Amino acid sequence: MNERQTTYILAIHSLNRVSAAKMQQLLDHFDGSAEQAWRNIRLWDKAAGYNERQMQELLELARYCQPERIYQQFLDCGCGLVMLGDSLYPPLLTEINDAPYLLFYRGNLPKAEDMCLALIGARQYSGYGRQVAEILARDLAIQEFCIVSGMARGIDGFCHQAAIEAGGQTVAVLGSGLDVIYPREHAALYQRICENGAVISEFPLGMAALAQNFPRRNRIISGLSRGVVVIEATQKSGTLLTVYSALAQQRDVFAVPGPITSRSSAGTNQLIRDGSLVATCAEDIWREYLDQPRHKYPPKGKAKAAETSAADDKLLDKLTLPLHFDELLAADSSLDAPTLAARLTVLEIRGLIKQLPGRYYQRTMREIKK
Repeated sequence: MNERQTTYILAIHSLNRVSAAKMQQLLDHFDGSAEQAWRNIRLWDKAAGYNERQMQELLELARYCQPERIYQQFLDCGCGLVMLGDSLYPPLLTEINDAPYLLFYRGNLPKAEDMCLALIGARQYSGYGRQVAEILARDLAIQEFCIVSGMARGIDGFCHQAAIEAGGQTVAVLGSGLDVIYPREHAALYQRICENGAVISEFPLGMAALAQNFPRRNRIISGLSRGVVVIEATQKSGTLLTVYSALAQQRDVFAVPGPITSRSSAGTNQLIRDGSLVATCAEDIWREYLDQPRHKYPPKGKAKAAETSAADDKLLDKLTLPLHFDELLAADSSLDAPTLAARLTVLEIRGLIKQLPGRYYQRTMREIKK
């Protein structure tokens, strides 16, 4: 695409009221020329069916829009730009009804052969949620899945970080312009994601992280992915908006079970009651995709997904005989009660230990025999 066409595509896109369908209608009406579409904005009601109120909004926004300045901002940003129909556009995303017309990106966009999975959860997380996020993201990354999330505080950030530390690929979809890092404390993570996958946004450069942007962002997270794994969510969590997008896009939905006493797991437990696939470990997830082309399990030369961390191994070593929760807590001064409870719950879900009456824990017989 030549510089002039790109300049006016960006100008039209900056109005933030133009869907992919509307953009195509405008280009079709004006013989493919974005410049002619821009210069004849008063005809957009006839060209693309905008009503009177929408036309007033568009005309007001266009008054403050300078196409050349927007194009220069794009050049100064140094990011990539891909449009619907381009060869680099993520293939899976083209399948959704409202695929974004334009994506800004840094890094390397997912390809057709990449197996992308979305791992999502609440910003307000528990110790259990954090540990599960890190385990699943690590184990799935080891199995060569690309981990997609939203780079938000909490579960999203832990998933990106764990995938990178496992040597895997990860993609972050922003609810702001690509040049607006939100939250600010994730600036270093943002850079690491660019180096180990991609950061993506459909929003114009300079766009703040407005609340109304995130539902739109969520449809891209699910649209890029074969399935969505919900790690933690309350019953009214915004995380569930991604689930609704996934269901509309006919994506798989997995949910991680959690303690029935935890508000943070109420949403995931409800999803399971409603028929979502249950994810108690990475194997529950990747086995659903064994028949997918260009992917073999387990990858040669990679660690098995069932591996435990050094801290978990230390805990398992203590549990050849039943021990009470308080005894385990007293035996390790580096652990507090919530962290220990989270680790024990995760090990129990993975079938490595079992809880006995009275808050006693012991390794399962198959683990003791190894």
